[in-house]
Amino acid sequence: MASIFSSLNTAYTGLQTHQVMVSVTGNNIANASNEFYSRQRVDATAKDPLKLSNYSLGQGVEASTIVRIHDEYVYSRYKKAATEEQQTASQYSVLREASSYFPEMDGIGLYKTLQTYFDSWTSLAQKSGDPAQKLVLAQNTETLANTIQETRARLVQLQKTTNEELKVTVDEVNSLAKQIAEINKQIQTYEAEHSNKKANDLRDKRDELEFNLSKLIGGTAFKTGISSYSKVDTEIADFNETYNLTIAGGYTLVDGVTFHPLVIDNSTSAEGIYTISYQGQDFKSVDITRDITEGKVGALLDTCLGNPGESCMGKIGKIQQYINDLDTFAQGLIESTNNIYAESSQLSLTSDKLTLLTSDSVVGSGYNITSGSFDIVMYDNTGAEMGRKSVKVDALTTMQDIVNQLNANTDDNGDGNAINDFDDKFYATYNNETKTFQILPKNPSDGIYISYQDNGTNFAGALGINRFFDGNNAQNINLAMRYRDDPTLIRSYREAVEGNIVVANKMQQLQYNKVNFFDYNGNQYNETIADFFKLVTTKIATDTADAKTSNEIKSAVLTSVKKEYVSISEVSTDEELTNLIRFQGGYTANAKVVATLDKMLDTLLGIKQ
Repeated sequence: MASIFSSLNTAYTGLQTHQVMVSVTGNNIANASNEFYSRQRVDATAKDPLKLSNYSLGQGVEASTIVRIHDEYVYSRYKKAATEEQQTASQYSVLREASSYFPEMDGIGLYKTLQTYFDSWTSLAQKSGDPAQKLVLAQNTETLANTIQETRARLVQLQKTTNEELKVTVDEVNSLAKQIAEINKQIQTYEAEHSNKKANDLRDKRDELEFNLSKLIGGTAFKTGISSYSKVDTEIADFNETYNLTIAGGYTLVDGVTFHPLVIDNSTSAEGIYTISYQGQDFKSVDITRDITEGKVGALLDTCLGNPGESCMGKIGKIQQYINDLDTFAQGLIESTNNIYAESSQLSLTSDKLTLLTSDSVVGSGYNITSGSFDIVMYDNTGAEMGRKSVKVDALTTMQDIVNQLNANTDDNGDGNAINDFDDKFYATYNNETKTFQILPKNPSDGIYISYQDNGTNFAGALGINRFFDGNNAQNINLAMRYRDDPTLIRSYREAVEGNIVVANKMQQLQYNKVNFFDYNGNQYNETIADFFKLVTTKIATDTADAKTSNEIKSAVLTSVKKEYVSISEVSTDEELTNLIRFQGGYTANAKVVATLDKMLDTLLGIKQ
């Protein structure tokens, strides 16, 4: 039968259990500001009753376990929302910086500098004999070139900075993944040794690491054995036996207690651009750069990757696209300008040193030459035309074909005179040793001038014949060295006679003409110089605006999902204080029972005496 001592034990279990409840509540309050601490609850269970002949007598209560209030499914949505918000925030941060390099407002930016450059040609056309106008043109040309170079250099520096940030971020991913694997080992060890106890604090710590890792690189954590625990709280979906974290569409970064590191390397890139490889159990590396699209790493890769030959499998980052577009703009400006400037008559014509062989077709050779024709026109020292040689260019025309056409013995003037044609006064040369195209006078003392006049080929512009601009992209664009040294040598004429301003007029008209731009992928655009530059800046502005909008949307989603997560797992001090009063009351009541039983024992012992 029940005794006074069994009743005393029953009250004692109430004291113990409520003391645990008070301790857990105090721990909750202590962690109220800890974002990844999941509030905990005591699972109190009635002890097995004492079975007597006519009834079962309760023997008190026990704290069977302490559970955390955590819903894995809500947590997964919260983690996913945070990943997307971090990705868009990182992308917007980089693109906002890139867009700041193109402040195309009134009186500011490269576009204004371009307008000033063309205005200088207009001024030279009005005063072609004024050395001061040539000096101003030279200064404004150098300013334009320097502005283009500096803008490109800032983009390159941003790319390098982002690239280095990528390395730091991947190192952090490896560190977090390694810590997760170590915590998995601790969880397994603890719960194997204590079958009825859960490693709540370790799981909270793992959730925090997993959350931070997800923000960096995304991925999915697969956990089996998840179950609800509505006995304590309807919002519990927790506990698992196995753990597997994968990234980039299926590469296992953490497999239980095993960690597979990511390897970041830039040894194959001349520009130092990093790629990321996954190292499996066989220690073989697989390039997964292209596959990583989530989190901060995905955003950094999307912005900083270089050209395909310098990074990975054809994927180009947005900054590299902007660099390529700026190079395309500069190349189009250089070649269209030089193609016109080659019209200014001189005693000979000379190209850059080329990479073409005599047997190479000039169209589709990598130089921006298109099918059409061009004329080489001869002038005497009074500016009178003496004759011209026409050269046709098509898809099959080789460098040797061009030389042969120029050197052909033909009656260019149609006058039956065998000694006054182009081939009688000049000869063209190109060979596989020098790789420089030249048109030279047979008798320099004749003083005959020649002018290149194009009909759609861009031959002189592409090959750099008697340049006005040096360089071939935004990195090396500059005024030709001879004009930097002596701006008065700049020529505004076509025929070398006083008052001729054909070249200057064509240069100022160039700003209104559509010219060909050839991008990195070989695509051709036919736009005015200003319109193509606007196309470049509009692309940057649009990408930045899209990134900003995406970030605002993802931030709103994150805020909403976080509220749901917080409502389930985060500590509410008001609720905990209420529970504390309740549990304190329970403890006091059980203490009262103990005190009552103590008096009963005293009475009983007094009677015996």
